Amino acid sequence: MKWQTYFFKEVDSTNTRAVDYDVGSVIIAENQTAGRGRNGRRWQSLAGNLFLSAVLPALQNETPFLSFVAGVSLAEALPDVPVRLKWPNDVLLHHAKIAGILLERVDDKVIAGFGVNIRQAPDRDMLYQAGSLNQKYTPEEVTKNLLTALSDNLDLLMQSGFTPIRQKWLNYAVGIGEEIEVKLPHETLRGLFETLTPQGAISLKTPTETRLISAGDIFLL
Repeated sequence: MKWQTYFFKEVDSTNTRAVDYDVGSVIIAENQTAGRGRNGRRWQSLAGNLFLSAVLPALQNETPFLSFVAGVSLAEALPDVPVRLKWPNDVLLHHAKIAGILLERVDDKVIAGFGVNIRQAPDRDMLYQAGSLNQKYTPEEVTKNLLTALSDNLDLLMQSGFTPIRQKWLNYAVGIGEEIEVKLPHETLRGLFETLTPQGAISLKTPTETRLISAGDIFLL
């Protein structure tokens, strides 16, 4: 995919601004006044970090897998950093969250928002310990690497389906084969994270059953 990049000094949210742009557009801002994460949580937009939204096509059958494409692409954009992925697409470094990814569908496109703590991290994340890259990369370097990986992985998804993306994700994954806690809207589960299913769900083995989890917040124990 060929990208057209637009830079802004300040926006409320790059995801919000990206709604007005076509597929292939990339919105980057120095500052966000109303950055947000999953489930309406606030994303702290600290100076020197990367705030980027890419406008992706809403694919007929593969749209649910774009979340994994985004996570894998950001991990691949940081080749010299031992990052790991926590389901579905949180990026961790030494067990601390250094990036958040928010995907929102708007008509026939999907806005993929990336917040990467390049220079500094907030005192705390809403749910998880937060960390940063400590300026190992510049925002420009991460942007270049990310857009290259994102384009390549989109092509891979469209040509070969989820299977190769799933394998890439598994190579970065944390928690598989370990006990985890999953917080759902009306219950909290604890069990063994067996694998990522071909449909992108967690296979969670509890003392009484095996549950397939397609949405929720997971915590490493």
